Amino acid sequence: LESGRVQLAMARSGPMEKRHFNNTGKKNMSLKPLGHADFPPWLESTTGIIVNYLIAKDVDSADRWLENMAEKRKFVSSKAFYHSLIHACGKVGDPHAASWCIRRMLRCGLRPNKVTFNSIVDACAKVGNVDLAQQWWEEMVEMGLQPNGITYNTMINACSRARDTSLAEWWMGRMEQDGFAPCIVSFSTVIDACAKTLEAEKAEKWFHRMEEFNVAPDAVVYNSMINACARSGKPSKAEQWLLRMCQTGIKADKRSYNSVINAWAQAGAFERAETWFQRMEADGCKLDHITFGSLIHASAKAGNVERAEFWVYEMSKRGFKPNLVCFNTVLHACAHAGDGPSALKWFKAIGTAGIKPNRVTYNSVIHAHAKAGCMQAAEQWLQEMIVNQVSPDKVTYLTLVRSFQTVGKLPRDKAGSQALAAIKQAYARMGADSSFKHFLADMKVLGITESGGQMADCFSDHITL
Repeated sequence: LESGRVQLAMARSGPMEKRHFNNTGKKNMSLKPLGHADFPPWLESTTGIIVNYLIAKDVDSADRWLENMAEKRKFVSSKAFYHSLIHACGKVGDPHAASWCIRRMLRCGLRPNKVTFNSIVDACAKVGNVDLAQQWWEEMVEMGLQPNGITYNTMINACSRARDTSLAEWWMGRMEQDGFAPCIVSFSTVIDACAKTLEAEKAEKWFHRMEEFNVAPDAVVYNSMINACARSGKPSKAEQWLLRMCQTGIKADKRSYNSVINAWAQAGAFERAETWFQRMEADGCKLDHITFGSLIHASAKAGNVERAEFWVYEMSKRGFKPNLVCFNTVLHACAHAGDGPSALKWFKAIGTAGIKPNRVTYNSVIHAHAKAGCMQAAEQWLQEMIVNQVSPDKVTYLTLVRSFQTVGKLPRDKAGSQALAAIKQAYARMGADSSFKHFLADMKVLGITESGGQMADCFSDHITL
């Protein structure tokens, strides 16, 4: 049994990659543990086994394995080995396992150094565990070790991963106070934090601050600026940053263009999105699924079914296989246009592509027929949805409510009762009364009773698919 567990652990352990930023912003990629010139061939599998034990919370087995290995190989008792182990734990997203490694390292009489602490802080940063990162920072200082630029950058990254822009900014200030000049990595990380929290104005503030430090922005910084504006719903600003990027001689990549295209897609301005697609293509930039998905979304958002269909066909013609998100986006356009026949055509296309429809798919088809006033067809698709073991949700319910209000000229409460009755009947035809009770329980959490009452204040008037 133990042999089998070890083989499984070895099979699961992937290649180790050391990603390290120094304070000049240069990235060093190495498979070697820090502080050791030779990389023993057995190290990768051994590290993988121990990490898998730690992930499984089996610290006793990890401890025994290390003791056994220490008797055979002196390298297991070195700092370099523990650094590689801490890094491996961080890579799989388990900073607590990495913390155990340092505690054991101390028990073995090995004094941690700056590399040790930077590795554990990085492990915490990878999962955005700011509290644990700060605890190790404090232990580092207590041991008389001065944090360096890498430590500060890693703390800023931890805050960025945790989407805590204010704390990331605080660490930038602390970095300066302690006599360390922020580098390109520092600025790009805090700007990225602003992008994640949709704070485009803050991102611009840090961009200008970077210029004050005479730090030249690179493609990563510009892409973060474009992304910050795009995600904040400011497509014109995102466009301006892309133009500025090109003017400075930095070549835009697919992330740059995709962010701008998607920003215009979210605004429903499919013509602007297509203009940037043409420029992207002219620039020789590599296209991908995100590019075409954004163009389909732009057309769908504008209610242009024909153009959305065009981009699905164009995507296929260029060798990209449309996924369910692409198909569902076209169906969304059909739904809002009340185009039942087109919705049926694209539903069949999903089956032909060998893709399983999901709840969004069925809701869109139901919505398309319901909006067209074909309530019988809408209810048939509701039945098809349940037959294929896809559960209705609040969107399904609201779609039917709107339809009964419009087609049947019913007041909202009666339309709600009618919608619930239709769903109940569809479940009853399948002999799945217990499933309807589960559905009803979910609806009650949202304030909807079986009579359809209390539903007036539960949802907005906009159906989000």
